[in-house]
Parts: sequence; structure tokens; C-alpha cells
Amino acid sequence: MKVTEVQVYQLSYQVKKPYANSRHYNRSRGATYVEVKTDSGLVGWGESSGPPAKGDLEAHVIGKSPFDYETIYDNLSRGGQNSRSVCGVEIALWDLMGKALDMPVWQLLGGKQRDKVLAYASGLFKPEGEDHAEALAKEALRYRDAGFEAVKMKMGFGPEEDERIVSAVRNAIGEDIALAIDANCAYDPATAIDSGKRTMAYDLLWYEEPIMPQDVNGYGMIKHALPTLRLAGAEGLEGTRSFRDLCQSRVIDVIQPDISIACGFTEMKRVAALADAHHIRIIPHMWGGNVRLAATLHYQATMRPDLPAALNPFPCYCEYDMTENGLRTQLGTTFPMEDGWVKIPEGPGLGVEVDREALERFVI
Repeated sequence: MKVTEVQVYQLSYQVKKPYANSRHYNRSRGATYVEVKTDSGLVGWGESSGPPAKGDLEAHVIGKSPFDYETIYDNLSRGGQNSRSVCGVEIALWDLMGKALDMPVWQLLGGKQRDKVLAYASGLFKPEGEDHAEALAKEALRYRDAGFEAVKMKMGFGPEEDERIVSAVRNAIGEDIALAIDANCAYDPATAIDSGKRTMAYDLLWYEEPIMPQDVNGYGMIKHALPTLRLAGAEGLEGTRSFRDLCQSRVIDVIQPDISIACGFTEMKRVAALADAHHIRIIPHMWGGNVRLAATLHYQATMRPDLPAALNPFPCYCEYDMTENGLRTQLGTTFPMEDGWVKIPEGPGLGVEVDREALERFVI
């Protein structure tokens, strides 16, 4: 089986009701889907966070076997393609290998450790034209009533506003639902510490990206000031080497690599080994379309059992995006949450079908 063609689709979905994190309003959602065709008739799908240079892709992929995925990946990476653009091709090659062998990707990765993953509702952005705290409290209640055992909310709007909205959400969902907060790198270390001190009384699961992930010394300052509050982050880092300093310095408790940013299954496995060597948890970031979610679930199926071994282990959470995004809900196969859990796909390859008619509607 040899690759004969690579197609790249730039997609955009216009949201009906804009929502903001600490940095900007989301008025549209985007993704790059990559389709890899072979002489066997099999087709593989992948998803990137950025558009690759199609000519470079073809030079390193066409005529090659998908089973040469690591050689292809290394050549693309060294040839100047950034990690975000290579991810789609790398994921598509794994999809093809699974289809060729009639196996799910998780089996190619060494077998699954779990049949389903505990989901947390990822949403609770700042709405446009509504009272911030009141709107978030109502939204959080919907997630609780839907069966989620954990939710993540956006903050980073200033320490006082952060305390107001975190208090509103915690009071709405009660004490039994886990609550994580995400500042999207809004702060410098001093402000991050101020906001963390104001909000940690509300029993937080973790404090995500208070500052830029490259600021290792800044994370150290926050960890020293807030030693009992889990710090999380690194969703935007590309390649294993970029995670090295955060892990070696041990200033972060949870790293959150994204399979469509870090660079596919190849780098996710390397990042997992690095984190495991430093006793740091991994909870992957997921913010994209249905192909990205499928790939994330296959990776999470193979993650080591919840560590450390305990009668009450820390869950292997799946980030379940609850915001409006037709690229996740209208492009073919979906992965519904049931009673707080998301099942691991069983079909060959990624187990995801892309609706070509819907795909054409979103192409830009």
C-alpha cells in the first residue's frame, strides 16, 4: 500500500452566539482536515491546527507506505514543516494503518487500558451581552444535570471578576462536582498568584495556564505561592523537547498536550514517557473537530492506568468540548457523552467517518 494523493481542507464554522476566553471572542471555529489516499483504495483522515505546505507534504509522503510513519514524520519535521501542520498527516497515516490491518488505532499503539474515559465539560466561556456570573451559573447547572462529574470554566478576567464567577459556578453546582479553571495565559506571575489565592478556596481541580507555558520560572513562583493547588498547562507546546523544561523543573502537576498541536501519536507517546519519568500527570487537551476527538480518545485508551495506584485514583479525564462547533457535531461520526463517560472508538483505524457533503459546506 502506497500513498498516491494528499488533500488539505481548510474549514471554518461560524458560531451563532460568540463566546470569549480571557484573550478574545470566538466568532468562528476552524480546523485543517487532511485526507491521505492510497493505491489500495483506503483513505486516512487527520486533523491539524494549522495548514501545511501541500507541496512539501507530497514530496515526503507520496509513494511511501503509511507504515513508514516515523520516517515520514521525521523527514517532514526536519524539512521545515512545523508540528501543528504535520499532525494531520501523521494522524491520517495511523488511520490508514488501522484500516489496512482491520484494527483500531489503540490496538496498534499497544492495546487499551480502558473502554471509556471520564469526561469533563469544557465550556463556561464569557457570553456576549449577558451577566457573566449569572450566565455561567446557569450553564454549569446544565452540565451537572447532563451527568458530568467535572467541569472547566474560563477565567483570567482580573482577580476580582475571577473570584465572582468562580464563586457563582461553585455555588451553582455544589460540592460534589469537580471544578477546574483556565486563564488561557492571561496573567503575569504576580496577578496569577493573586487570582489563585482568591479562587482556590472553591475546591479547584486544577489551575490551567495562568501564564505562558514557556515561563518556567514564573510557574515556579506560582507553585511556591500556591503549593497545594494543581497547576496545569502546555496545550500549545509543539514536540517533546518543548515540554522538557516544565517537566524537569517539576513546577507543573498536569501537562495537557494536544494531539493536533504536539504532533500526532508519535510525539504524544514521547511526551507521555517524559511526563511519566517525572511523575507528572497527563490530561490531553482537545479543542477541535470530530477527527481530533477520535484521535484523542484512541490515545487516551492506551494511557497507563491511573497513577499512583490507589483506591481513589485521579481520573484519566477526557476534555469534552461543549461549545458550539459544527466541525465536531456535523462532519460525520460523533462521540456522545453517556452518564459522564465517553466510549473509546472500536472501528478500524480511528473509527471516524467524514461526511464529504458537510465537509464541502465548511471549506474556505
